[in-house]
Amino acid sequence: MRLPITLAIASLALASCGSSDDADTDGDGSVSADEIKAATAKVKPLEAGQYKMNMELVELVDPTMSEQEIAQAKEFMGAMGGMAPPRCLNEEDAKKGMVGVAEQLQNGDCNVDSLTSNADGMQAAMTCKAAGGDAKVSLASTSTGTASEMTMTAIEPSEQGEKKVTMKVSMTRTGDCT
Repeated sequence: MRLPITLAIASLALASCGSSDDADTDGDGSVSADEIKAATAKVKPLEAGQYKMNMELVELVDPTMSEQEIAQAKEFMGAMGGMAPPRCLNEEDAKKGMVGVAEQLQNGDCNVDSLTSNADGMQAAMTCKAAGGDAKVSLASTSTGTASEMTMTAIEPSEQGEKKVTMKVSMTRTGDCT
């Protein structure tokens, strides 16, 4: 799996945000930058404050890795997931809400195939350029204003077979910034 796709999953989750409103408001079959921005603006933003983040590698399938390497990757991510330092979300960042995610979806090598959102979260499907061909990325996210959870799955073809990674990232408000 290409590192940029894995990093995109993690960075989208950091800005975290299910669903009922289709973002393709003009019905042309694609989601434009303006439609992405409008859809992400519907999602309830996290309140300003201190957040604890947890990251979990839910599934990893990679025909180029041994079972031992996959187990080590899961163990590493499990250990790192609970060790993330607290994150202070200031008022300015909180006001931006999902706009940062909208900007990340528009930048890079991904095309948003579908996106639905409401105040409680969003769901999206994307096609991203990857080393082995087009990767399919899906995300499902929820937000309560003081907690968020995002699960993202990336599936990438390769000469050895399909690679798949699923990650879950959650953020929970623990109080005011210190």
